[in-house]
Amino acid sequence: MKKPYEGHEIAYRRLRKRGHRSWDERNCAKPPKRSRGLDGGTRELLADVLSQPWAPKRGKAIELGCGTAPMLRWMCKRGFKGLGVDVSKTAVSMAREQSKGLDIRFKKADVCSAAISRPGSFDLAIDGHCLHCIIRPEDRKTFLSNTHRLLKTGGLFVVLTMCSPVDRKGISEVVRGQKLVDRVLYAPTDKASEYEGARKIDGRVYMPTRYVGHWKDILSELRRARFEPQLIRFNRGTPRDPFSDLCVGALALP
Repeated sequence: MKKPYEGHEIAYRRLRKRGHRSWDERNCAKPPKRSRGLDGGTRELLADVLSQPWAPKRGKAIELGCGTAPMLRWMCKRGFKGLGVDVSKTAVSMAREQSKGLDIRFKKADVCSAAISRPGSFDLAIDGHCLHCIIRPEDRKTFLSNTHRLLKTGGLFVVLTMCSPVDRKGISEVVRGQKLVDRVLYAPTDKASEYEGARKIDGRVYMPTRYVGHWKDILSELRRARFEPQLIRFNRGTPRDPFSDLCVGALALP
C-alpha cells in the first residue's frame, strides 16, 4: 500500500496542468512574483533564521519534500549549493525546469526510507512543508533521523510545519468535508485500498493527509532526534486560516 504522502504525485500533475509553478501561486489570492516564488511571510521567516549568528551563511543545503523548490532557489540565490528531494516525479521535473542556471540538483526519493546522500554532507536542511505530510510516528522518526544523519554536527535544520491548536470552526468552513481526528486530518476518498491508514468515519471512508500535532509535541520530537531549537516562531490558527504554524531553527547535536 502507498504512504499517504505519495498521493502528492497526483496533486503535482494537477498543479502543472493548471499552469501553477508552486503551491503559493495556487493558494494566494495575489500570487507572488515569479522572480521570488515565495509568499512574503515565508521569505521573512527564512531571512529571520539565516540572520541569526548560529546560522550558516553559505555551504550545501538540502530541501526535503522540495516540491517545485521555491524555498531552495531562494536559499541558493543567497550563496548555498542545493539538493532538492521529493517523492513526486512531477514535482522534481517542475523543479528542474524552474531552477535552470542555479547550482541545484534534484532527486526523486522517499525521505522516510531512501539513502539520499552520504552522512554529514549538508550545512543546512529545510523541511519543505513535508513533515506535516508524514503521518505515522515511525515514519516521522525515520524522517528526522535521516535529516540528522545528512547534516554536519552543528548544521541547521529549518522546520516549517502546520500544527495545533486549531480553530475547529474554521476547519469545518475552510477545508469542508475533511475531518480532524486524533491529531490527523482526513479527507474523503474512493481509493481506500491504495493508501495506508484509511478509515471509516461516520460511515464514510477517509484517508489521512496531514499530521496536526501540538507545537510543543513537535518540539519534543525534534529534541528526541538530537536537534536543539534555537529559534521558535509560532502563529496560532484563526477562523480564516484554522491551522497554527510553527517555524523552528534547530542545530544538529553530536
